[in-house]
Amino acid sequence: METTKLSTKGQIVIPESLRDGFAEGTVFTITRKDDLLFLKKIEGLTANEEKEMNKLNDIWKDIDEGRSVTLSKEEFLKEMNAW
Repeated sequence: METTKLSTKGQIVIPESLRDGFAEGTVFTITRKDDLLFLKKIEGLTANEEKEMNKLNDIWKDIDEGRSVTLSKEEFLKEMNAW
C-alpha cells in the first residue's frame, strides 16, 4: 500500500511504484464511490484525440508554470470565433 496527498491545486501524485506501464500523458477516467476513487486508463484513442490530449497537457503545464494568458471576454470570443 502506498500513500499520497491531494495538493492545493487538486492534484494527486501516483507513487512511482504504481506508475509502471503508464507514460506521461496517459489518459484516465476517474470515478468516485463514497470515499474511493477509481482510475481507469483510456485506451484506443484516435490519433486526433491523442493530439488533442497532448495539446491540453501542454496548456495545463503552461498554466501551472505561470505562462498562461488572461483575455478579456471580447478577446476570448474573438479568438474562439477564429477557430
